[in-house]
Amino acid sequence: MRDGVVIVGGGPAGSVTALRLAQRGIGVTVVERTRFPRRKVCGEYLNVGTTKLLERIGLWDRVAAVGVPLEGIRLVTPWCDPVALAFREPALALERLTFDALLLEAAMRAGARVVYARAEDVLFRFGRASGVVVRDGAGERHQLWGRYVVGADGAGSLVARRLRLAKRARGPRRFALGGHYRGCGTLHRYVEMYVGREGYLALNPLDEQRVNVMLIVRESWLQTCASTVDDGMEKAAAALSRGHRVLQQAARDGPRACAGPLSFRVRGCVGAGALLVGDAAGFLDPFTGQGVYLAVSGAIAAADTLAGALAATENEPLLFARYDRERNAEFSLRARLGRLAGALTSVPFLTRRAAAKLERVPRCADGLVAALSGSSPPAGAFAPAQFVRLLL
Repeated sequence: MRDGVVIVGGGPAGSVTALRLAQRGIGVTVVERTRFPRRKVCGEYLNVGTTKLLERIGLWDRVAAVGVPLEGIRLVTPWCDPVALAFREPALALERLTFDALLLEAAMRAGARVVYARAEDVLFRFGRASGVVVRDGAGERHQLWGRYVVGADGAGSLVARRLRLAKRARGPRRFALGGHYRGCGTLHRYVEMYVGREGYLALNPLDEQRVNVMLIVRESWLQTCASTVDDGMEKAAAALSRGHRVLQQAARDGPRACAGPLSFRVRGCVGAGALLVGDAAGFLDPFTGQGVYLAVSGAIAAADTLAGALAATENEPLLFARYDRERNAEFSLRARLGRLAGALTSVPFLTRRAAAKLERVPRCADGLVAALSGSSPPAGAFAPAQFVRLLL
């Protein structure tokens, strides 16, 4: 095998990076602190762009066999009637418990090695990231060395912090609360988004009985109900959905999940000897459901970059610079897309105008839906003509 790569994190970003490298015969070690299958509530919506990428890397059949097809997204705001946006191509709902294990297993079958341990530090040699220090389940510390290090360790990434790439996020801090629920009613294979001024409620049908429920709120709200989170969540969900989805009549299936703050920014996606991928390269507001797409697309690009650098070390600066430029551009565009979607659903005047146009001329939504679902580049959603057509 060629010189190896050490990947910190065995989630979708880390596993797909490992899979693509191992398929090329490159030695790769994944450091993962939790043995799979593991329960994780966020990111259980695979948009159209993600399903296309899974088909590209040969995993679509396996994922489709265990996922639940989704028909579209239904947006509900206080300022107009609900708007249903249908998907033109396949999208899926799939528990991370199943999805993450499937991806890591595929990487292992391709030849990747998995070390179950907690990464505690990054090793440097000649000013370059060249490995990680890990602590195993017995409390023993070990050094894992490689030619390159990949930070796929999520928001708050250790690798990003050790390479001094992490930076302070600006704006209000928001948190996600939720879990799996039974008894929420039938969603007819639509993701439902209830949007208000202070936050939003997302419901993603996992099967005929269970729904992934996530409430996104500001930190100030979280502080007011710290001792009665379930009660506060039920009231907030009822208010945002205007009584359509009442959690008091539903039963939580498993523990409640809490994540946040939902903000992580980096100065760049590359350092000397290292790449960042997935949420470690920047975390987007989950409103538009682009997290898993960015994880998988970034992983494919990272693997291609590292394979090229290992094959010809003299090309490393050019390849790393291109990866950094392209990932930053993709993240920036999708962050702007999220802000556009937020404005269209939270500013009453814009919401009413856009909803009326979508009802009269459904094709006006195609470009925006395609960009949000990852099936086309997001740049088209920002074309002045597209925006004008949507609002006039």
